Amino acid sequence: MAIREMQIVMMKRLRYLGCSLLLCWLPLVQAQSGEVEIRGDSPSRYTVVRGDTLWDIAGRFLEEPWLWPQVWQVNPQIANPDLIYPGDVIELAYVDGVPVLRLSRGSAPELPSVRLSPEVRREAILSPIPAISLDQISSFLSKDSIIGALEYRLAPAVLAESDRRVLMSKGDQLFARGIWSEGVTRYDVVRKGRDFVDPDSGAALGVEARAVGVATLVSLNEDRGILSVDSSELEIKKGDRLIPSQDLQLEARYFPTPPDFLVDGAIVSTNFGKTLAGLYDTLVLNVGSSKGVKPGHILSVREPNQLVTDDVNNAEDRQLVADVMALQPSQQLEFPGNRVGTVLIYRVFDNASLALVIRSNSVIRMNDRVVTP
Repeated sequence: MAIREMQIVMMKRLRYLGCSLLLCWLPLVQAQSGEVEIRGDSPSRYTVVRGDTLWDIAGRFLEEPWLWPQVWQVNPQIANPDLIYPGDVIELAYVDGVPVLRLSRGSAPELPSVRLSPEVRREAILSPIPAISLDQISSFLSKDSIIGALEYRLAPAVLAESDRRVLMSKGDQLFARGIWSEGVTRYDVVRKGRDFVDPDSGAALGVEARAVGVATLVSLNEDRGILSVDSSELEIKKGDRLIPSQDLQLEARYFPTPPDFLVDGAIVSTNFGKTLAGLYDTLVLNVGSSKGVKPGHILSVREPNQLVTDDVNNAEDRQLVADVMALQPSQQLEFPGNRVGTVLIYRVFDNASLALVIRSNSVIRMNDRVVTP
């Protein structure tokens, strides 16, 4: 009888354990499955106004705006259905219990119009809304670069200003010497900052090249060049370096999307070396073009996984559970960290990238993980 009672107790405990594990891990599975979740305060329909972006509108309906393509239902009867204009109406509907967003063309009487001659008619000047607002975030985007240490050493170095001044700024001419990029006339003036190291592997990621100004190459003779300073964010000094100028790699027409492959990286630093980061701060990540990431990719920020010691169950119980579930008995258990934000990658280098925090649920710290949503 005692043995039978023990068996019953064990079965109840195992059933309880199984249910507990299922309930524990179910939210994690759902969070990683890419399921569309409609916001609790989502409107049933929304009329697009000037100044809206696709990302803003997606955020009105969806808990995760990047899942917009999964719910967007193209109307074949509308010309250019993927272009949304002020005055258009976005409607939330359900098909077989699955949420979809539909577009109805509207009118925008507040928009300016133009008279087309010689025909006597007036036509509205319509511009589709952008996917993201570069005007809103451009002031937060860093112009800094991350390049290899050898590349920095070989880059042309500023030697002096033509009028022998120590500090140089817009309109000045400067002398430089080094290895020049063929066919390049526009250069970013940069200053060496921090050396970045991959927290996962310990390998060097590159040198921080802080943006100082922009200059145009006027003349070149072997390794010696004369440049005219077009703009300067700081006073240019002797020893600053020149690298080929890079335009912003992010375009307003690109809708932020997660990579279609698994990314598991880490935050190396914030742009200004702070230990904590929040909304619209720039982060340095240890993933770059070598890992396949591109400008416009979004990643989730998670706290590092936590190791928890099971000091509740004794060794015999842990072994029993492990045998039933075909696992290795362990007193140390790893649990995934909480999601604390979302970042948008906007500049990509070989082994690193710069990303803007576009959502912050909690404080973001160095060594937090960046992963595919």
